[in-house]
Amino acid sequence: MKTLLLFFSICCLGVSYCQLLLTGPDFPQANPLNCAAIIPPAGGTNFSDGPGNYLPNMDEIITFCPDLTQGSKVSIAFATNIGFTFNIDPSDTLYVFDGPSIASPLLGAYNSSTHPNGFFVQASFQNNPSGCLTLRFKSNGSSEGTGWDANVACGNPQQPFFPHMHAYVNGVGPDALNPADTGYVDVCFGDSILFVADPSYPFAFEVTNTGYSQNAGNCTYQWTIGGVGQFNNDSIWFTPPSRAGYFVDLRITDIFPQIKRITAKVRVSQLPSFAGTGPLEDTVCLGQNTILIGGVTLQDTVGVEIPFGEFEIGGVFAGLTQLPDGSGVQYYTNVGITGFEDTTTITSAADFDQICIDIEHSYIGDLEIALTCPNGTTVSILNAYNSGWGVELIPGGCGSGIGTFLGNDTNLDGGAPGSPVWSYCFSPTQATLGTICSENAAGNTIINSYGFNSMNPNGVYLPDGDFNNFIGCPVNGNWTITVQDNQGIDDGYIFQWGIYFNQSLYPDQEGYQNIIVSDNWTNSPSIISGQNDTAIVIQPITPGTSYYTYNVVDDFGCNYDTTVMLEVLPLPIIFSDTLTCNLFLQVTGTSSYNGGVWAASDTAISFSNTSIENPLISTSVPGVYSVTFTDNACNNTLSANIEFPPYVYVDILDSSICNGATIDLIAASINSGTLQGGYNPPIQLTWNNGSTDNFIVVNTEGQYYITAYNICHTSTDTSTIIIKPCDIEVPNIITLNSLVGNNLFTIDHEGVVEFECVILNRWGNVIYTFTDPSGFWDGKTEDGKLVDEGTYFYRIFATFDGGIEIKKHGFVYVEY
Repeated sequence: MKTLLLFFSICCLGVSYCQLLLTGPDFPQANPLNCAAIIPPAGGTNFSDGPGNYLPNMDEIITFCPDLTQGSKVSIAFATNIGFTFNIDPSDTLYVFDGPSIASPLLGAYNSSTHPNGFFVQASFQNNPSGCLTLRFKSNGSSEGTGWDANVACGNPQQPFFPHMHAYVNGVGPDALNPADTGYVDVCFGDSILFVADPSYPFAFEVTNTGYSQNAGNCTYQWTIGGVGQFNNDSIWFTPPSRAGYFVDLRITDIFPQIKRITAKVRVSQLPSFAGTGPLEDTVCLGQNTILIGGVTLQDTVGVEIPFGEFEIGGVFAGLTQLPDGSGVQYYTNVGITGFEDTTTITSAADFDQICIDIEHSYIGDLEIALTCPNGTTVSILNAYNSGWGVELIPGGCGSGIGTFLGNDTNLDGGAPGSPVWSYCFSPTQATLGTICSENAAGNTIINSYGFNSMNPNGVYLPDGDFNNFIGCPVNGNWTITVQDNQGIDDGYIFQWGIYFNQSLYPDQEGYQNIIVSDNWTNSPSIISGQNDTAIVIQPITPGTSYYTYNVVDDFGCNYDTTVMLEVLPLPIIFSDTLTCNLFLQVTGTSSYNGGVWAASDTAISFSNTSIENPLISTSVPGVYSVTFTDNACNNTLSANIEFPPYVYVDILDSSICNGATIDLIAASINSGTLQGGYNPPIQLTWNNGSTDNFIVVNTEGQYYITAYNICHTSTDTSTIIIKPCDIEVPNIITLNSLVGNNLFTIDHEGVVEFECVILNRWGNVIYTFTDPSGFWDGKTEDGKLVDEGTYFYRIFATFDGGIEIKKHGFVYVEY
């Protein structure tokens, strides 16, 4: 029942409790509310439209401004239970403006049709530095309701502030976070990052001169780096311990305590694998080309692979959510889960480890708390409400909890929360306690810091609902905690909450893939083409081990390289064209990597062993021959010519010459043996008088020496020259039947080199001729007939050694 309210304004300026009436005086900025004086005892209401039904055709305006020294914002709770009433006909409207007049922004228009269970409004921070609320009520006279009994409060609610962070790689340079605050810091392994918290407090007491203090000195900072740990300071240094991704969660808590969270990510460059980089062949021969594999083009990446980067595991949290007075009003707070495959779904209740909620509320009996997964499935966590008033969030609550608080609540509406904050955890598989309802019935409560009986936060509670109902729900997406406050005489806060999946489904399994943005092979004179391709052509220029370095830069600006080796085999070495004596050559100095094979196209060449590097090469036929050596490793063939000079022979004859005459001594020299076709090497001659001609002219008696030689061999001979009288003695009679000689016409032919003797009869006819100085006439004619006895004529022409010519003629008598 509504009661008559009289003359409120004077007492509301004092320190005692007072009631507020729609038709009463305003509380403008110049005459604000006394925040302490308007608090009703033991809860209840302090603001009404008046007794009975409101009047038709009303148009009333009232302004509530806070005393900014006591509180920064005015709030009003309208409800329909526990002493609250709210009954405005749908034809009538209550307008609420965010500020000190109806010219201020409209927060909403309300009646029992639009808000059957009431509503809660609070002056905003963004648009309303005055903290005032202005209400305008208009009725049109068609039908009137009973109006309302509500509660006006003013105090210092949580003031929004904005978390920011900066990151400086190795402590220098511009802010590396991209995008700012919530982006990525991409670093190379070994880099350090200086993280700096830099929140802004636009509504702090230091700025507005109302509310409570917010500054860098009275806020606390907790950095959580996934897989690493937690750190407390407004700045921290972080050196990633491995090549991975790290979630960096910064939670800033002001003195309210209000928590704001901001999350960034560190990605550490992944170490490329150069397993596919290197020469196409491990070993090549000097002068041969081969391919170096490794390169990046717009179309392809060859020879280098970068593994996928994975993030270390970390938790997820949602920040502060106020739970003001309300009647059937729902409040939501979300946690976004990303990083899983789109096909990842909940398969059983065992996929959840815990749901933990930092919360306070002054009465659990009007609370319903539920968890909703991304596909809309909702499961109850706590359901203590079952009074039949209004629409329940989840029907079937236990209906207990009168007088029991949740958390460290102060039981002061519109004011600061209690401290410290209490946390309650729920698990379908790891619970150590029953449900909140069952534990409350069992008396599992303790007295909080403000003297109120509250649920014990120690242990893990069993949620009311069956988490197996989440089977099939996708893990990616928004998970929502919904709180429905079903009565209007209490309020509270969710400071933060987190969802912890089982390790097999842990959130934030995001990954990343580095790419190569530039690459090159370090310049080398043996790189002959393809520097801008994935395969380059090289031709090593020196034997031994050649080194090539491949360099890459990834999209994080990190430099990597690998050096590959190529064994370059030397080409074989054999002798140059050569000459050898005695028809054989003992090969020396041959060099090859792994031996080789000798060969010759001419069968006159023999090898002691064709498969050794330094065989004995021989022949029986002097000449110039080509031999080849083909090495086993490189199949490279070298050739060389070998000249095998022949043995030589020289000959000169003994001779006699006429006294005073000269003679040409002619040397007969040859290359002995059979020679290779077309091979006729020169022979050098030297006489003992120094001449190198093939003859000498002599006119004295003695011994003459000649030497014939080539590069390998020598032959020497001697000629004896005798001086004799240069004449021809002929017989003057021959006896044909003599048995004791003198039966032939002969001459002394020593020294004669040319000769002709003609025999004539007495009539001058030639009957016989001979030209051999050692020849003779035996008394016969040319036709073999014996001549008659008698006198015959001879005529001789002769030339002696040395060129002396003589002519001689005479008579010879022939007898039997």
